This record gives sequence, C-alpha cells and structure tokens, in this order.
Amino acid sequence: MRLALPLLAVLALVALSACGGGDEAEPITLAQRVVEEADATGSKTDPVETRQTTVDFEEFIGVLGERAVDPDADELRNVFTEAGFEAAIIDARFYGETHSPDSLHVFSSAIQLQSEEGAESALEWFVADSIKPCPETCAVRISEFDVDGIPDVRGVHRSQSAEDIEAVGTAHDVPFDSYEVLFADGPFVYSIALSGPPGSGTEVQVTDIAGALYERVEGAPPPSD
Repeated sequence: MRLALPLLAVLALVALSACGGGDEAEPITLAQRVVEEADATGSKTDPVETRQTTVDFEEFIGVLGERAVDPDADELRNVFTEAGFEAAIIDARFYGETHSPDSLHVFSSAIQLQSEEGAESALEWFVADSIKPCPETCAVRISEFDVDGIPDVRGVHRSQSAEDIEAVGTAHDVPFDSYEVLFADGPFVYSIALSGPPGSGTEVQVTDIAGALYERVEGAPPPSD
C-alpha cells in the first residue's frame, strides 16, 4: 500500500498548473509541503515508510482506497475526478533513538488539486472519512479537537486502549493513539497525523507540528512555467 516513487528531483521541477495562495508567497514544490525536522523537532526520517509520490490518478485512488477508514469506491473516484487530482506526496518520520513499529510516528501528506474549490471538496471527503467508525471493529474511540491558527482546520483523535479491545474489539486489534490535523490551503489539502502507542503523542504536539507546517506553506503557490 504505497505510492510509487517517481524521482523527487523530477517532481521538484515539474510545473504544476494550479494557482493558489497570496501574491507575496514564494512558490514551493510538492516535496516541500510535508513535515520536516524543523516542524517536528526531534523527529527523524523513517527508514521503512519512505517518502512516496505520484502523479498517476489510478495509483493514487488505489492507495487512498486502502489507507482510508471506510471509503465508498465510487464516491472516492468521483470526488477526486471532479476536484482534478494532479499530484500527491506521503512522508513519515519517527521519534526515538532507533526506529521500530512501536515508535511514535508523524505522517504527513499533501495532495494537489486543480483549484481551491477542488481542495475544499477533497478536505470535506477526508474529514468525513476520518470520523467514520472502523468497519471491522467496535473498539475505536473517535473525537474531534480544536486547532488554533489555521482557517477551516479539523482535528480528529482516534484511539483504542487494551481495555476497549478486551471489551468490544477483535483478536487483530492493537492499542493506539492517533491525532490528525486536516486543512486546505490554495489548491492543496494537507494531513498531519501523530500516531503511536497510547499516551506516546499528544494533541498539543500535533497541533504545534501542523502550525509549523502551515506557516511554511500558507499561500505558497506551486512552481510556474
């Protein structure tokens, strides 16, 4: 379940046609629109879940369908067809001395659409999916939280404890905490998710990371011809 990895150097040079953001903001590439060490102090590049990009619509739809909580296949395709998918990037970082599956991770993604309206439509779809119950377990708790400083932003907390799993979960469930921040800016929609064992990450931590990313990307258009 990974996006294909076209050369990031090529991606950085691709002139993307959508236009968004303020007049004074400098253009930045898609590769600059995910969380960096400066945004998430103490985090390191994930050696396993490496940065992935794609400009292929079918590949994007296939991967998103696998990663989403409970997507309707037809709706998913229609939303991103109408929004005008152009490109996507996913990146992962981890905290700790050495990487392990149990490390606290920060996942970030940026998706470029053809217009601000397309990004807003995509954001609505992501938010709706993020608050759906998991189709295969009843153990996941879902709540929303406030995020300051970013227009029209949404924060979603998903978690399941060992006690929740014992009460109503399945043998395949694993305890976790996930805090996700979702927002759109110009023709881009962004996701920042802090995920790990229960208690390993906090709401404050993910909102700080999202705020730092937003400061970098706010109003910044893609490179022009």
